[in-house]
Amino acid sequence: MKYGAFLPHIGPLANGDVMTNIRTTAQNAEALGFDSVWTGDHIVIPVDIASRYPYTATGSFPMNPKAPLLEPLTVLSFVAACTTKIRLGTAVLVLPHRNAVVTAKTVATLDVLSRGRVILGVGVGWMEEEFKAVNASFADRGPLSDEAVAVMKELWTSEHPRFNGKFHRFPEVACEPRPVQKPHPPIWIGGHTGPALRRVVEYGDGWAAVVFNPQEFAERLDKIKERAAKAGRDISKVTLCVSPRGKRPEAILDDIPRYQELGATYLYLAFFNFARSYEEMAGMMERFARDVKLI
Repeated sequence: MKYGAFLPHIGPLANGDVMTNIRTTAQNAEALGFDSVWTGDHIVIPVDIASRYPYTATGSFPMNPKAPLLEPLTVLSFVAACTTKIRLGTAVLVLPHRNAVVTAKTVATLDVLSRGRVILGVGVGWMEEEFKAVNASFADRGPLSDEAVAVMKELWTSEHPRFNGKFHRFPEVACEPRPVQKPHPPIWIGGHTGPALRRVVEYGDGWAAVVFNPQEFAERLDKIKERAAKAGRDISKVTLCVSPRGKRPEAILDDIPRYQELGATYLYLAFFNFARSYEEMAGMMERFARDVKLI
């Protein structure tokens, strides 16, 4: 099992000397043996949110709309310069909020500057109010995201990229440099709906599963395996990553053997969700690293 830690670029711990907190968290994670550091994604948080958040029992968004939230790819570019080997992930980048060509260029640049350390977790988004704020189509977010992945792969892998789709069209272009990782940075799919699981099977290099317990992970994984069998996809080629919710890090330790038994090979945690200060979060990370024998 490999482990990742979210950077404190969201919420109360993103106040104060956030540059130092992010840099130190990334460097500590690297020294402690974590495989990766992660960022989440929102561009704006509307003050009034009627959309249902899919990862809480209440459906309400668990963050103060006025809390800081730094842009994820910018944060990872900063972290790339502060570290040498730890991987840099998005969990998840909301694809339909951004122009796919610009995103492809930004991610390729990050992969070059980090010498091939990017894991691109992607999702379609859930907050309709945010889509309105960035002038993106909420209704088209699924097909637009699918096409965005195809656009990025074309720009990253083709000698002479061109595209003619429903939402993106361009004649032959050059988009250099291409990513260091070949054929491209791994693309992990976030979400648990039917369309999200379909994307995992269709083009996901990994599945970023947000779950509350191993049983929920097992039920959703069964659906993926069923779809993969029908599509002829070898599920062993897909990284199964778990992001447990609803439990403190020390309580999650008891669930790790079961997740491994089910086939998960990756787990990441947002330690900042359980800490009232940067120092408390740093202590949690160190204790977790010792408990899972990273150090």
